[in-house]
Amino acid sequence: MTSHIIDDRLRIRAADADDAPDLARLIDIAGGGVYGFLLDGLMPGLTAAEMLMPGLAGRSGSLSHRQSGVAELDGRVVGVTHGYPTDWIRTEDYSGLPPDRVAHMAAFSETLDWGSYFLSALAVDPEQRRHGIAGRLLGWFYERARTGGFDRVTLHVWADNDPARRLYAGEGFEEIGRADIPWHPRLPHQGGSILMRRYL
Repeated sequence: MTSHIIDDRLRIRAADADDAPDLARLIDIAGGGVYGFLLDGLMPGLTAAEMLMPGLAGRSGSLSHRQSGVAELDGRVVGVTHGYPTDWIRTEDYSGLPPDRVAHMAAFSETLDWGSYFLSALAVDPEQRRHGIAGRLLGWFYERARTGGFDRVTLHVWADNDPARRLYAGEGFEEIGRADIPWHPRLPHQGGSILMRRYL
Protein backbone atom coordinates (compact mmCIF):
# COMPACT_ATOMS: atom_id res chain seq x y z
CA MET A 1 0.00 0.00 0.00
CA THR A 2 1.67 3.23 -1.09
CA SER A 3 1.49 6.55 0.67
CA HIS A 4 -0.28 8.36 -2.17
CA ILE A 5 -3.06 5.77 -2.17
CA ILE A 6 -3.42 6.32 1.60
CA ASP A 7 -3.52 10.09 1.02
CA ASP A 8 -6.57 9.77 -1.22
CA ARG A 9 -8.46 7.97 1.55
CA LEU A 10 -7.11 9.93 4.51
CA ARG A 11 -8.78 12.87 6.23
CA ILE A 12 -7.19 14.92 9.02
CA ARG A 13 -9.79 16.75 11.10
CA ALA A 14 -10.49 18.17 14.53
CA ALA A 15 -11.74 15.52 16.94
CA ASP A 16 -15.25 15.51 18.36
CA ALA A 17 -16.78 13.99 21.49
CA ASP A 18 -17.83 10.83 19.65
CA ASP A 19 -14.15 10.11 18.98
CA ALA A 20 -13.46 9.66 22.71
CA PRO A 21 -13.07 5.84 22.60
CA ASP A 22 -10.56 6.02 19.73
CA LEU A 23 -8.77 8.97 21.31
CA ALA A 24 -8.45 7.10 24.60
CA ARG A 25 -7.09 3.98 22.89
CA LEU A 26 -4.51 5.89 20.87
CA ILE A 27 -3.48 8.35 23.61
CA ASP A 28 -2.91 5.40 25.93
CA ILE A 29 -0.62 3.85 23.28
CA ALA A 30 1.21 7.17 22.86
CA GLY A 31 1.96 7.34 26.58
CA GLY A 32 4.06 4.21 26.49
CA GLY A 33 2.53 2.90 29.70
CA VAL A 34 2.37 6.15 31.68
CA TYR A 35 -1.42 6.21 31.93
CA GLY A 36 -1.55 2.64 33.21
CA PHE A 37 1.18 3.52 35.69
CA LEU A 38 -0.70 6.56 37.01
CA LEU A 39 -4.27 5.21 36.88
CA ASP A 40 -4.03 1.44 37.45
CA GLY A 41 -6.36 0.26 40.18
CA LEU A 42 -7.91 3.65 40.95
CA MET A 43 -11.26 2.53 39.55
CA PRO A 44 -11.39 -1.28 39.79
CA GLY A 45 -12.53 -2.97 36.61
CA LEU A 46 -11.62 -0.06 34.32
CA THR A 47 -8.56 0.10 32.08
CA ALA A 48 -6.49 3.25 31.81
CA ALA A 49 -8.03 3.97 28.40
CA GLU A 50 -11.55 3.60 29.80
CA MET A 51 -10.67 6.02 32.59
CA LEU A 52 -9.46 8.60 30.06
CA MET A 53 -12.70 8.53 28.05
CA PRO A 54 -14.89 10.86 30.17
CA GLY A 55 -12.29 13.61 30.07
CA LEU A 56 -11.81 13.18 26.35
CA ALA A 57 -15.56 13.35 25.74
CA GLY A 58 -15.72 16.58 27.76
CA ARG A 59 -15.46 20.11 26.39
CA SER A 60 -12.95 21.64 28.81
CA GLY A 61 -9.50 20.95 30.22
CA SER A 62 -6.25 19.73 28.73
CA LEU A 63 -7.61 16.21 28.15
CA SER A 64 -10.69 17.31 26.16
CA HIS A 65 -11.20 16.11 22.59
CA ARG A 66 -11.10 19.80 21.69
CA GLN A 67 -7.31 19.60 22.03
CA SER A 68 -7.07 16.73 19.50
CA GLY A 69 -6.87 16.13 15.80
CA VAL A 70 -7.52 12.74 14.24
CA ALA A 71 -6.53 10.88 11.12
CA GLU A 72 -9.52 9.14 9.57
CA LEU A 73 -8.88 6.42 6.98
CA ASP A 74 -11.95 5.20 5.10
CA GLY A 75 -14.08 6.63 7.91
CA ARG A 76 -12.16 4.92 10.72
CA VAL A 77 -9.93 6.79 13.20
CA VAL A 78 -6.39 5.42 12.88
CA GLY A 79 -4.30 8.22 14.40
CA VAL A 80 -4.39 11.07 16.87
CA THR A 81 -2.45 14.16 17.81
CA HIS A 82 -3.21 15.87 21.11
CA GLY A 83 -1.72 18.95 22.71
CA TYR A 84 -2.18 22.28 24.44
CA PRO A 85 -0.20 25.24 25.80
CA THR A 86 2.61 23.93 28.03
CA ASP A 87 1.69 26.51 30.65
CA TRP A 88 -1.55 24.64 31.32
CA ILE A 89 0.54 21.96 33.05
CA ARG A 90 1.28 24.46 35.85
CA THR A 91 -2.36 24.29 36.94
CA GLU A 92 -2.99 20.54 36.54
CA ASP A 93 -4.59 18.93 39.60
CA TYR A 94 -2.93 15.63 40.49
CA SER A 95 -4.60 15.33 43.90
CA GLY A 96 -6.66 12.34 42.79
CA LEU A 97 -3.57 10.30 41.90
CA PRO A 98 -1.42 8.26 44.30
CA PRO A 99 1.31 10.61 45.63
CA ASP A 100 4.07 8.03 45.12
CA ARG A 101 3.19 7.72 41.42
CA VAL A 102 3.11 11.50 40.96
CA ALA A 103 6.47 11.77 42.73
CA HIS A 104 7.92 9.10 40.43
CA MET A 105 7.00 11.28 37.42
CA ALA A 106 8.09 14.58 39.01
CA ALA A 107 11.07 15.10 36.68
CA PHE A 108 8.65 15.23 33.73
CA SER A 109 6.83 18.30 35.08
CA GLU A 110 10.16 19.94 35.94
CA THR A 111 11.55 19.44 32.41
CA LEU A 112 9.37 21.62 30.21
CA ASP A 113 9.75 24.66 27.93
CA TRP A 114 7.22 27.08 29.39
CA GLY A 115 5.57 29.25 26.76
CA SER A 116 5.66 26.55 24.08
CA TYR A 117 2.78 24.50 22.65
CA PHE A 118 3.04 20.96 24.02
CA LEU A 119 2.43 17.82 21.96
CA SER A 120 1.19 15.46 24.66
CA ALA A 121 0.33 12.56 22.36
CA LEU A 122 0.92 11.35 18.81
CA ALA A 123 -0.08 7.83 17.83
CA VAL A 124 -0.99 5.86 14.73
CA ASP A 125 -2.44 2.35 14.76
CA PRO A 126 0.45 -0.12 14.32
CA GLU A 127 -0.90 -1.56 11.06
CA GLN A 128 -1.11 1.92 9.50
CA ARG A 129 2.38 3.15 10.37
CA ARG A 130 5.07 4.16 7.85
CA HIS A 131 2.55 5.63 5.42
CA GLY A 132 3.10 9.27 6.34
CA ILE A 133 0.07 9.56 8.63
CA ALA A 134 2.09 10.78 11.62
CA GLY A 135 3.62 13.51 9.46
CA ARG A 136 0.18 14.65 8.33
CA LEU A 137 -1.01 14.76 11.95
CA LEU A 138 2.05 16.78 12.94
CA GLY A 139 1.31 19.24 10.12
CA TRP A 140 -2.18 19.74 11.55
CA PHE A 141 -0.68 20.22 15.01
CA TYR A 142 1.89 22.80 13.85
CA GLU A 143 -0.85 24.82 12.18
CA ARG A 144 -2.97 24.73 15.33
CA ALA A 145 0.00 25.98 17.37
CA ARG A 146 0.70 28.78 14.87
CA THR A 147 -2.96 29.81 14.86
CA GLY A 148 -2.75 30.04 18.65
CA GLY A 149 0.19 32.44 18.38
CA PHE A 150 2.94 30.01 19.35
CA ASP A 151 6.41 30.10 17.78
CA ARG A 152 7.52 26.62 18.88
CA VAL A 153 6.22 23.19 19.83
CA THR A 154 7.72 20.77 22.34
CA LEU A 155 7.20 17.16 23.33
CA HIS A 156 8.49 14.43 25.60
CA VAL A 157 9.57 11.09 24.13
CA TRP A 158 10.88 8.05 25.97
CA ALA A 159 14.62 7.76 25.43
CA ASP A 160 14.27 4.09 24.44
CA ASN A 161 11.60 4.78 21.78
CA ASP A 162 13.95 4.87 18.79
CA PRO A 163 11.27 4.97 16.03
CA ALA A 164 9.58 8.00 17.60
CA ARG A 165 12.90 9.75 18.16
CA ARG A 166 13.82 9.24 14.50
CA LEU A 167 10.44 10.58 13.39
CA TYR A 168 10.78 13.72 15.49
CA ALA A 169 14.40 14.32 14.48
CA GLY A 170 13.31 14.05 10.84
CA GLU A 171 10.66 16.70 11.56
CA GLY A 172 13.31 19.09 12.86
CA PHE A 173 12.91 18.56 16.61
CA GLU A 174 16.04 18.92 18.72
CA GLU A 175 16.75 17.60 22.21
CA ILE A 176 16.77 20.38 24.80
CA GLY A 177 16.44 18.46 28.07
CA ARG A 178 16.06 15.10 29.73
CA ALA A 179 13.78 14.05 32.60
CA ASP A 180 15.36 11.41 34.82
CA ILE A 181 12.32 9.19 35.31
CA PRO A 182 13.49 6.02 37.04
CA TRP A 183 12.76 2.54 35.69
CA HIS A 184 9.74 0.92 37.33
CA PRO A 185 8.22 -2.55 36.77
CA ARG A 186 5.01 -0.90 35.53
CA LEU A 187 6.87 1.78 33.59
CA PRO A 188 9.78 -0.16 32.09
CA HIS A 189 11.66 2.52 30.16
CA GLN A 190 15.41 3.00 30.18
CA GLY A 191 17.06 6.43 29.99
CA GLY A 192 14.17 8.59 31.11
CA SER A 193 12.23 10.99 28.89
CA ILE A 194 13.69 13.45 26.38
CA LEU A 195 12.30 16.97 25.90
CA MET A 196 12.44 18.02 22.25
CA ARG A 197 11.61 21.34 20.56
CA ARG A 198 10.82 22.49 17.05
CA TYR A 199 10.47 26.13 16.04
CA LEU A 200 7.59 26.95 13.71
